[in-house]
Amino acid sequence: MKKKLPVIFAVTCAVIFLCVCGFLAFQYQKLDRRFQKLETEAFHLQEDNSELNEELEDSTARLESREKYIAGQKDYIAELYDQIQTFGEDENETADGDENDRYTGSNSKNDPCPNLYADRDNLPVQSGQKYVYLTFDDGPSALTPKVLDLLDKYDAHATFFVVGKNNEEYAEYLSEIVERGHTLALHSYSHNYNQIYRSVDAFLADYEKVYDWVYEETGYSPCLFRFPGGSTNGSSYVVKNIIKEMERRGFTYYDWNVSSGDGSNLTTAENIIDNICSTVGYVDNPVVLMHDGRGKDATLAALPTVLKNLSEKGYEFRSLDQNSEPVQYRKSE
Repeated sequence: MKKKLPVIFAVTCAVIFLCVCGFLAFQYQKLDRRFQKLETEAFHLQEDNSELNEELEDSTARLESREKYIAGQKDYIAELYDQIQTFGEDENETADGDENDRYTGSNSKNDPCPNLYADRDNLPVQSGQKYVYLTFDDGPSALTPKVLDLLDKYDAHATFFVVGKNNEEYAEYLSEIVERGHTLALHSYSHNYNQIYRSVDAFLADYEKVYDWVYEETGYSPCLFRFPGGSTNGSSYVVKNIIKEMERRGFTYYDWNVSSGDGSNLTTAENIIDNICSTVGYVDNPVVLMHDGRGKDATLAALPTVLKNLSEKGYEFRSLDQNSEPVQYRKSE
């Protein structure tokens, strides 16, 4: 019996050891399965968290976009409000009457700009029933050829009211505007309100500079112009006399009745698309104000959608010509 005790003890220890190992193996497998389960849950949670982060980033981006859109619309609404306010102003402003008397006949001895007369035979004539006039101010710039390419894509004609000062390096695009069948028009040389609206003489001196610049570069004599900021800028007395004198010289001015709102640097491409496409259908003889001056990248970004949407609605894109009905906020009389 004593000889068997060591064997029994060894067997018992072996059994106990095997049991402990089996128990530990079982627990290990159980823990491993739990760990794998937790790992899987953690992976799914990470995926969910990633999706939530993406949704949060997307929502933040949309919110920022809407904030930019609202900021852009604020400037657009302010622009419309200013125009409405101007219409309500008293038009009976007083000023020296002598200036008006200086411009009563052609070839006056007092004419400070004897060469500033329009040649109305240069304008293209277009046909079509449903139409819209896209106009671009403040160019030419590096954006102008890109605008021209987009217009070509939709067989669209437009009108470019050009500014001379700081744009001389882009003079080559003036001829390109004419050669591609668009109307080249004047918007001023300096675009300096305080300077050009001082008097009729100041206005003529400025416009003669941009007129000469355009003629020297292209051989083309523009007969259309647009007041910087529109005809509601400046003293109504001075502006009316400017209109009267420019009309005597053969020029016609154009304001606009659809604004893209792109005059503000806060305006987004979405603002521009909405402002144009949601308004054109409610306006007779729609003349759209846009800009192709430097920094107007939002306008360039919006233009393909504007052209596509209006084209699908059946609009013909015309440039302003001698048959176009002028959109004018102020009259000479």
